Amino acid sequence: MTTTHERETAVREVTQRWLDATVAADADTLDSLLEEGYTFTHATTAITDTREEWLDSFPSGRRRYKSWKIFDVSVRLFPGTAIMTGRGRQEIVRPDEIFVLNTSFTNVWVEQDGRWVLAVWQATLVPDAP
Repeated sequence: MTTTHERETAVREVTQRWLDATVAADADTLDSLLEEGYTFTHATTAITDTREEWLDSFPSGRRRYKSWKIFDVSVRLFPGTAIMTGRGRQEIVRPDEIFVLNTSFTNVWVEQDGRWVLAVWQATLVPDAP
């Protein structure tokens, strides 16, 4: 049986793998980390991407990140589920600039077949953040 600390550490580690794969535009790794019904809701538009839309945006070059850091992270654990909240700072590559985006976020991880997969990422714009 795993402890609460071990479960939280596992969620934090898989979240970092997801962030690293997102910055690297590694759609194969992202594919392995996402639950079948995964959705991503964007902070700037409130548009929700399906799993397929999110994954397809990387090889096409439509989505490119220079960096994505998270901080002030909290993880709440439930049987088979982890809810993470925190703040984020992304540097998004656009054709003529690097766009800096500050957000607050909530994501939901679920345990499937002994591993954590991401079901939802919801971001909200934080205007004028330092």
